Amino acid sequence: MKSLNTSSMPRALMLLLLWAIPLSFSFQPMSRISTNQAPPLQQANTLGMLQLSVSSDVSNDLIVDATSIVVSHSEGLLAATPAIGSSLIMLTIVGLLYIWEESVEWVRETVPKTLLPVVESILAEIGGLGFIGLIFGTVLGNSNVKEGLEGLSITLFGESEILVENFEFLHSAFFQVGVGFFMAVGAMAAVGVKKLDEIKQVEGLEQDPETEACNITPEKLVRYMPLLPKKDDNNDIEAIYGANNLWQEIFMDKEERAGRTLLLRHQIMRIFPRLPNTFRVEQVIQASFAENLYKLVELSPLTWIYIIPGLALANAIDLSHEVVNSASPNAAESVGFFFSTPTAIIPSAVTVAASMIWGFWNCWKLTQIKYMVHPKLGIDKSTGAATILPPLVESESKMREFDSSPAWVRPIENIWAKPAKNAFDEVFGAAGGAGLKLYQNSIKYQTWLCLTHIVFFGTQVVPRDFDALLSGATVGDPDHLTAELVTYGSFVLISVLQLLLVAPRAFWNYCLVAVLEEKTARKLLTLSGNDDPMQKEQAIPVALNGTAAVEITP
Repeated sequence: MKSLNTSSMPRALMLLLLWAIPLSFSFQPMSRISTNQAPPLQQANTLGMLQLSVSSDVSNDLIVDATSIVVSHSEGLLAATPAIGSSLIMLTIVGLLYIWEESVEWVRETVPKTLLPVVESILAEIGGLGFIGLIFGTVLGNSNVKEGLEGLSITLFGESEILVENFEFLHSAFFQVGVGFFMAVGAMAAVGVKKLDEIKQVEGLEQDPETEACNITPEKLVRYMPLLPKKDDNNDIEAIYGANNLWQEIFMDKEERAGRTLLLRHQIMRIFPRLPNTFRVEQVIQASFAENLYKLVELSPLTWIYIIPGLALANAIDLSHEVVNSASPNAAESVGFFFSTPTAIIPSAVTVAASMIWGFWNCWKLTQIKYMVHPKLGIDKSTGAATILPPLVESESKMREFDSSPAWVRPIENIWAKPAKNAFDEVFGAAGGAGLKLYQNSIKYQTWLCLTHIVFFGTQVVPRDFDALLSGATVGDPDHLTAELVTYGSFVLISVLQLLLVAPRAFWNYCLVAVLEEKTARKLLTLSGNDDPMQKEQAIPVALNGTAAVEITP
């Protein structure tokens, strides 16, 4: 891990200070460098003493004149050292840039190499948002443009400054949502790296230190997985099926999760039998995780459409009460109306509920699919020995019973559906051959919607309600203040829990499913350094590569 290099920082600060000190004298206004005038600081102090002596017997005037002393003193100090103030500001900017560059370098050297494209993509998107801010600043700084916008603002809102202030507010909101999304993706990446380390640790326990061979046998996997057998088609085999319950999946123990994931190693080596016994499955999972995370952070312009309804509602309520946004001095005048206005509370509640259902659906769907395509651990009743069973997708009877597209969601999936080419496509239900791409986008947009709720409700509604409640300020609709705070606070909490618990699990399961698709598997083996020219001649099992399926046999 690379630590921040601060050895050059003191030298840079000294150079800037040496540059700033002479400037503080050379750039003073000529009107103040007069031999007939006392120094500005002395003038300010003299003025303050005179004011204080004249009105010392009147308490109210004393307060006013004491304030004048402070103001006069500050003006004199700033007038005497304008370059020092500017230099301190520039030093602060340089310091922040230095910290940013060092932090970026540290991240680049810390993350796995496969995740570097994700880091670069995030940096590019943040740079794009900064560039938009630069364009806004340049255009709005033009006097002709500003005059035109002021005229348009008077026509639309009756005041000259509202339109420009709204431009600044909306750009700030876009930037906040964008940065929030990338922070969520970064957190998702951190969780993924942690899970890969857990798999690596369990896999390392079964590795021969001399040959580096991983002898992960069914008997060893039983130690990490609870014995919860169910009857299988074959009476002599009991299968310890993977958890297909959504809550069990979300809160599964890390060792059990690592053990179940190691079953994936067996399936990959079954698909590619010439892989050496030194093959480490976490390398392929990491390649899948990195590639799909990279696609997750690719934001099309259409992605930003999610922000428009929420911000439009917020602006409509604020502007109807002569408030620009939550940072306005009179922001409390809109408090309570976000709850009492049906056109605000109903769409907000509907989108939060839809986002929650959407997130749980993504997680449930991919949990069920993972349950079908991953192998199972079984116990031979006659011998008591552990054995690994083929995935259920290779069983005709199980495939006939399985349906990952209930009636209520089938019309939605049919919009993007493509014909299924093999059994792997069939497990996606109505989505068929479009399943992988569809649910990759589904996870991305649901995550984006959650962040939109957090930024909108968490910056425009909840903080001003909380501040009004604590300060006892006069608000626009006091009867609904508490209800508004509780309701929108709950919306933020629900969205945060979605991002912390549900979305990462859906994305992780997606990566574990995607790694078994034929073309993806070959590509990931290459990306992870496990490619072998001999593997190009190997056939994918019939269940994943053709239309026929086989029954499970011990």
